[in-house]
Amino acid sequence: MQAIEITLLGVTGLTLLMVCLDHARQGEIWSLLKGDRDLERSARIHELENSELRSALRAEREHVSQLQRQVQVLLGVTPQA
Repeated sequence: MQAIEITLLGVTGLTLLMVCLDHARQGEIWSLLKGDRDLERSARIHELENSELRSALRAEREHVSQLQRQVQVLLGVTPQA
């Protein structure tokens, strides 16, 4: 009877160890998934900011082009091809 109890205690201990290891592994996986989600969110934010900056740069370039044309008109210079 005592051998069966020791065997059952050993099996219970191994089961508890496996559950603890599985819990730790799931915690690591959760951390990785959460980190990926945070990186993805940051990437989307940066992509949106870059898009806005490119749009602002195009607008600034167009504005500079308009100002150059106005200066040429005021100076009486014809634009070169």
